[in-house]
Order: sequence, then structure tokens, then C-alpha cells
Amino acid sequence: MTATMDFERDRRASLRRSITGGALWSAFVLALALVFVYPVSMIIIGTFRDGLPTQAAPLTLQGFLDAFTSEMTWETLLHSTILVVVCGAIAVAGGAMFAWVGANTNVPGRRWLTPLMVINLFIPPLFHTMGWLMLGNKQNGLLNQLAQLVGLPEGFINIQSWPGLIMLLSLGYMPFAYLLMLGAFKNRDQALDEAAAISGAGTLRTFFTITIPSVGPAITGAALLIAVLVFQSFDSPQMIGRQAGIHVFSTQIYRYIRDSVPAEYTRAFALALILIVLVLVLFLLQRALLRGRSFTTLTGKTSRREPQELGPVRWVFAVLIWIFMLLNLILPLAAMIIGSMQKIYGVMSLGLSLDNYVAILDDPKLSATLTTTAQLALLGGFGSMAVALLTTYVVARRGGFLKAYTSFAVWIPWALPGLVLALAYMFAILYIPAFRPLYGTSALMTIVLIVATIPVSSRIAEGALAQLSPELEEAGAISGANRMRVLVSIVLRLVLPSFFAGWFLAALFIIGNLAVPLLLAPPKVTPVAMAAYELFLSGEMSTGAALFMIILLAATVVVVAGAVIMKAVSALQARRGRSGTSLSHIAS
Repeated sequence: MTATMDFERDRRASLRRSITGGALWSAFVLALALVFVYPVSMIIIGTFRDGLPTQAAPLTLQGFLDAFTSEMTWETLLHSTILVVVCGAIAVAGGAMFAWVGANTNVPGRRWLTPLMVINLFIPPLFHTMGWLMLGNKQNGLLNQLAQLVGLPEGFINIQSWPGLIMLLSLGYMPFAYLLMLGAFKNRDQALDEAAAISGAGTLRTFFTITIPSVGPAITGAALLIAVLVFQSFDSPQMIGRQAGIHVFSTQIYRYIRDSVPAEYTRAFALALILIVLVLVLFLLQRALLRGRSFTTLTGKTSRREPQELGPVRWVFAVLIWIFMLLNLILPLAAMIIGSMQKIYGVMSLGLSLDNYVAILDDPKLSATLTTTAQLALLGGFGSMAVALLTTYVVARRGGFLKAYTSFAVWIPWALPGLVLALAYMFAILYIPAFRPLYGTSALMTIVLIVATIPVSSRIAEGALAQLSPELEEAGAISGANRMRVLVSIVLRLVLPSFFAGWFLAALFIIGNLAVPLLLAPPKVTPVAMAAYELFLSGEMSTGAALFMIILLAATVVVVAGAVIMKAVSALQARRGRSGTSLSHIAS
């Protein structure tokens, strides 16, 4: 009788767990559909519906046809294609060269490459753009002022031009390419290069015929991502390209929404649809290029890891590292520091002071901007990393439909510029009356910022979870813990350092996001990126630079404090471990 009762109790408990698990997974699938999939469907609907969802607008093909028959659309496509091809080629080539230098050679300074690239990766694009505007502005840029002192003509450098935009985008996306390819260059078997050298091939020939082909997937993967990022770019094309008459997808969509009265939503959505199709074409092209080819270079045999000796040419690569550091970090940062201390930007004769910083702290509106940005960064960074960890855990530990569906849903933000993502979410909430109170609130802006940052957070979560063996979770399940308890008490505790790092980095991306606040920020809420952009438009670049420097200083303080805390915790754990070892020796 007792055995029967135990069996019945276990059966009911198992049934409850099965029903609860099924309900939770169903809720998870519906949440992904609501947050990721449903808003994107608005792009298709908006292309064929002229007007806001709150208006009784009929379905029509006119806006779609107008967009495709407009000369501006084809000019936009041409400009975007030029930037994708040229900037993508430069960024990927530079990233591959630096990844090879850092992983496989004896070039002096190569150990600084990865920290340098990581720092550059997480500097907001708007910060980088404003720094170069201060350096290369045709009228009063710092470099132009220095050029005039040595006798060069006025406006010798003009950053607001095709060469300026190409340089900024190429340098800005080179760190992405480097970090995507670094692992492939580190893991490849260098015996292939030695075999080529024995056969009489020189360093240059070996690099192009052996090294590069052996990391084909990493290069094509980086090229695909860089192409998507260039298609999506908004900050630099908006602040630099428009002055030079360079119109790309993101800036043209912004013009249709903000500069047209009434707003031409159908044309904006039509351009967004073209962009999504182009991203899919690039993805399919990569798959076609790699189909049927083998890139296996690591085997069970050991391979040598000694740096490749380059001889005197190594100093050429060392100089290139310093040039990259100068162009992508030192010069823009110096310009922002100097510009933030100028009373009037570009007028050096008035001297330098901290008046702009004092004015920001004394101005209630700008002080509120700093507070708003800090709140957005903390909340948005946490939300982005939490969602990324959960979805990445599902992809890593589940199979079948759930894995494929989750991967697809989380991939969607990669294909959409922030401006299109914001527009899609705006239409999505307006279509459902119950969600309409979210329109024009900080909550909607925060949600879209979280979604826009999830692809970056997911990469960090993937790296953290890849280090955990499934055996740890299996042990927890055998001990009677359910999946949620295993996730919280085992997985989360082990990936906590990566979680905090991802939280901080996601917060930095949110701080530098300009596209989403431009469309979704409520009237009395102005994040730093939007405030700096408005100050730039009004000619108050020095105040905008001071705003960014305050945020950068705060982020630096957080990083230093976090490093000190982590070091102290590690030292405490090590001391406890030594203490425990000593006690065990005494006891024995």
C-alpha cells in the first residue's frame, strides 16, 4: 500500500513538473514572439499601409511604388553599397592583418592589440564621430588650425566628405573584425606555414595562399557582420555624410520620418524592407561560398605555437599599430578633452577652462540628462544581459524547434538598424490598444534599447556558457533541483563575472545609442547621446564634448572600482583556500 501511495505521489509530482515546464516554455516562446518577431512584422505591414496604426488608413501599394521609383532610393542604395564594399573591405583586411600580427608574429607591441581593440570597440560611435569633427572640421578643426600654422591652406582636412566618412566607418568597425578573426588565427596549425616555407614560398605568398584561405569561415563571417553594421550605421552618416550629400539607408529613413511633413512611413518601411532583403542575401551568399569546403586545420596532433619571425618588416607592422591607435583613440580623445575645455569651440585664443563642466552640473536640464542616462544604462544593461543569458542558455542546452526559434528571434535585431527597430516597435504598440499607453514613455525607449543591445550581450553570454560543462547542471538535476534552480544557483553563480562585464559593456552601448532616442525619447527625457547631438546641431560642440567626457570619466571610475573589487575578492578566496589547506594539514 505504501509503495502504491509513493508511486502515485511521484506520478503526480512528475505530472505537475511536466505541466509547469510546458507552461513556462510556452510562455517563453510567446514572449520571444511578442518582443522580437511581432514588431518586425510591422515593417511588412507598414510598407503597404499609408499612415499610423491609430489612423483608418487603407492598404495601398502607392508608397511602396513611390519608394522604388524615386531617384533618391537608388542614390541611397548606391551610396550604401559603396560604403559597404569599401569600408567593409578596409575593415576586414585591417582586422585580418592585425589578428595575424597579434596571434602569429613577433611584431613589437602586438600584446597591446587586443586591449586596444576592446577599448575601441566599446567607445560609442557618436563619441568617435564628434572627436573627428573637432579634429577635421573644415572651418575650425584642430588639425586644420595646426595645418595653417605650418603654411598649409585653410580647410586642408575636411572630415565631412567621402574620404572622411570612409575612414571613420572603416576604423570604427575594424575592432569588430579583429576580435571575430583573432580566435581563428590563434587556433590554426602553423605547421601549414612551415610546410609552405620549406617549399620555397615567401612570407607574403604564404600569407595569401595558405594563411588567409585556412581561416576562410572567420573572414567571411566577419565580412558579413561588418557589411550588416555598415548598412545599419547612423551616427557618422548623419553627422558627416549629410553635410557632404551622402545619403544612406538609415539617414534616408530618418528623413522620411522626421524631415517630411507629413511623415512618409510607407517609404521609410520600404527602405527598411530593402535593407532586410540585402542582409538575407549577404547571409545566403556567405553560405554558398563556404558550402562543400573543408577548413579543418586543428587535429589531434600537437602544433607549434612559436611566433613567426618577420625580420625587419616587423617594424612596419609596429608602426601600423601605432597609427591605428593614434587615429582611432588618441587623436579623437585628445580632441574631446581639449574641445570640452574651450569656451568657444575652435577659438584657442580664449584659453582652456572647466567652465563647460560647471555649466553642465549647474544646468538642471543637462544634470537631468546625466541622471537619465545613468538610469537607462544601469537598467538597460542589466535587462540586456539577463535576456541574453537566458536565450543563450536555451540555445546552448536545448535542441530542435526551441533552439532554432530562439536563435532566429535573437538574430533579428542584427538585421535592423536602431532607427528601423524603434519605428517597428512604435507601430507594434500602436496596433494593440492595450499597449498604446507605452507610446511616448521612457519604458518603450528602454525596451527597444535593450533589444538593440541583446546581440552584443549574447556574444558575451555565449563565451561564458561555453566554458561550463553540462555535467554541472546534470549533477544539480540528479540532486533534485529543477531547471530554474539549476540556472540560478549553478549557472548564474559561475558566470557572474562575465554577467557583470556584459552588463557594463551593454550599458556603454546604450549610452552611445543615438538612433533609438531620436525617435522614441519622450519630450522631457533626453539621454546624453541625443543631448550631444542637439548641442552639435546648435553649434555648442564644447558643451557636448564635456557631456561625453563626464560619462567617460564615470565609466572609467566604474571599471577601476570593479577591477579593484574583483582583485580583492580573488585575493580573499585565495587566502581562504590557503587557510583551508593549512587546517587540513594540521588535522591530518
